[in-house]
Amino acid sequence: MYANPYLHIQALQFILLCFAPLGAYATYKNRDLSFLAVYGVALWFLVFKGVEYAHSRNLPMDISAICYFLFAASVLLPVRPLKVAAAQIAGLCGVVYGIVMVAAPQIFAARDPNEMTFYLAIANHALLFFGGLAMSGHVPFRKTDLLWTAAILAVIVVYTEVCVGMGVAEGNAVFSRIVDGSIILFAAPSFSMPWWYYALYYPVVLGLFGLWVALTYAINRRAVRPKQKAGFFAV
Repeated sequence: MYANPYLHIQALQFILLCFAPLGAYATYKNRDLSFLAVYGVALWFLVFKGVEYAHSRNLPMDISAICYFLFAASVLLPVRPLKVAAAQIAGLCGVVYGIVMVAAPQIFAARDPNEMTFYLAIANHALLFFGGLAMSGHVPFRKTDLLWTAAILAVIVVYTEVCVGMGVAEGNAVFSRIVDGSIILFAAPSFSMPWWYYALYYPVVLGLFGLWVALTYAINRRAVRPKQKAGFFAV
């Protein structure tokens, strides 16, 4: 047995975090592969998660569940700014989950005691990361699309926090901890979170989000050919 019982989980997640950008890069110069990548991920989420939520008769109440359907809808609907927002939000959700999984897998293991559910969560978040990167090389981005990303992310934040406040979603979910700043308590449970912590925390979080958005735009500039550029609607 491993001294660290989560070592194999951390290794798997690290490998997926490395392969997702490599897989996405392989699609950038080939329009057919790009099409298969984004539609394949969308179809997986639509079928797998659609059946799951239809069977449970529940609504998605956390950012991961929302991002599964956000990405699927963005691929199926010919609304280019929605595709940009999905690429940035879903991709970020996937990579943040992956990093936290590598750093503190026990958080998710406690929430998903079923082994199959646990592994599927890892695979689905890796697909969010891969899908977000693949979409970044699939459709043209414009600066004004940032408004869509900000608006959709704001709606998701409000919705998930309302669900947590109503007690119908997990209050210790990682996304909620990121929003209220209590994510640090996973690493330092006795930290009191004084005012200066928030003054430093939120600029850092916004800065990291801005860095991710800048990365998606940099990928897009290198991957999308000028002749692909389209208006508001794009297939």
